[in-house]
Amino acid sequence: MARRIGIVAILALLLAPLRMSVASTDDALDKYLQQIAAGLPESTAATLNRIDGAPRRLLAARAYLRAGDTLRSRWSWTTAEIQDHTRSPEYRALMDETERVRRRFEAQNPGYTLYANTEARSLEQQISRFNTNNSVGRVAATLHRQALTELARPGYESVDQADDVERFKRFLADWRPPTAAPLAAPGISRHGQLRAIDFQIMKGAAIVAATETATVKRNWDAPGWTKKLQTALEGSNFRGPLQSPYEPWHYEYDP
Repeated sequence: MARRIGIVAILALLLAPLRMSVASTDDALDKYLQQIAAGLPESTAATLNRIDGAPRRLLAARAYLRAGDTLRSRWSWTTAEIQDHTRSPEYRALMDETERVRRRFEAQNPGYTLYANTEARSLEQQISRFNTNNSVGRVAATLHRQALTELARPGYESVDQADDVERFKRFLADWRPPTAAPLAAPGISRHGQLRAIDFQIMKGAAIVAATETATVKRNWDAPGWTKKLQTALEGSNFRGPLQSPYEPWHYEYDP
């Protein structure tokens, strides 16, 4: 018994520096995220702070860094801006074109119709989805592990060193996920300015092909709805579908 206790004590002593190292690296990671937030527009930094957990904040920070100077122009509208847009000529043109596409689809596919989500996705809704989506969480966890590995490399001396911060920013911006996250970082989704529309295939009141990543091959590609939707949208101001992540229902509106 004494020998077993002794072995456990020795292992604890050996692992203690490792636990301290991991903890210190996590602390450094938080500080690097704070430095990144300090260089972002105020609204973007505030949004970053509303994202749950370091892994998801890292993933969002990566997207904001990659957006660069386009952040302000791409930033999602406020509720008031969304309401103003619904009274604009561009919104009326979007509704008219969506209706023409729906009639064309119905003529090409008797018995079926299209549902188009023509509501802008608020920033609050984007944050909620980003914080709770399991697939986003898995991509974020992968980035988090690799970010910790990056900070453990030689040369990172202090978060107060501008060169170290820039080096970590480059790592984030250059990082490529093995599988793309299914949601854009909050604030820069094309849905936030109604520049993206999601379509669903309907038969009566039933949804035949929904906006669900897990059912893409079974409900979209295999029965041919991906191609049929593309055909109905030919010659319109809709561009797509989105390829990364692959969403055959997602089209961008480019009037």
